[in-house]
Amino acid sequence: MDADFNDVIKQGYVMIRNRHFWASLSFSQHLTYQRCWLVLKKASSKGPCRLERFPNERAASFHSLHKVTDLTHVKNIARPPKQKRKHGLTLTFRDVTAMTLNFECETDAADWYRALYRECVQNRMKIFTCGDLQSGGPKQQCERFHVFLMPCRGLGTHGECILQIGLEAISLWDALRPHLKVASWPLRSLRRYGGDQTWFSFEAGRMCDTGEGFFKFQTLEGDAIYQKVHATVLLALSQAETIA
Repeated sequence: MDADFNDVIKQGYVMIRNRHFWASLSFSQHLTYQRCWLVLKKASSKGPCRLERFPNERAASFHSLHKVTDLTHVKNIARPPKQKRKHGLTLTFRDVTAMTLNFECETDAADWYRALYRECVQNRMKIFTCGDLQSGGPKQQCERFHVFLMPCRGLGTHGECILQIGLEAISLWDALRPHLKVASWPLRSLRRYGGDQTWFSFEAGRMCDTGEGFFKFQTLEGDAIYQKVHATVLLALSQAETIA
């Protein structure tokens, strides 16, 4: 787990095609290309996988005057025919909108294509399953969230990680080595839990592997994590009452 996690994957100058719709009887569409400094960032506790656009490299160093494009809903990434536009690629989104990037050379275009395809397409296919949490258990899809674990007594580490909500437990995975489990807490052993838009926390009981303790995570998905944990706990309680 890396406390100094760097979410920047790739950055550099690119030409981006913007679409402007001018009010007219025919609503004609005008396409222009704008040079800017583009930063590709991986999903983390600071936000989803995204592109951050700056007027120039200096603006990026101060993180000012930037626009953000969420890459969560990218449907496809393709290289256009060379005879149509050299050194380019196009991102197509699920809402049918598209973004075209052009580069100074073919090497840059190929590097950006590989980086975007890996983060937007390949990584999305790596779905964690509840079978990963318990060997031999039924494989059902679980939800995972990017969080930053704050320093705590129960664990000798802190930093960027992935929080996974399973049917029976909350598990913590290393962000850089996603198959390395850091810790796990059975839902039945949680004493309390809570969250809002910027954090999620819970208190674990003595029966947990980490022992009793308070664990807090910085995240932009605190509300979603809380709702998922609460719904899973209520489901477990209702199932226990049915069996009883």
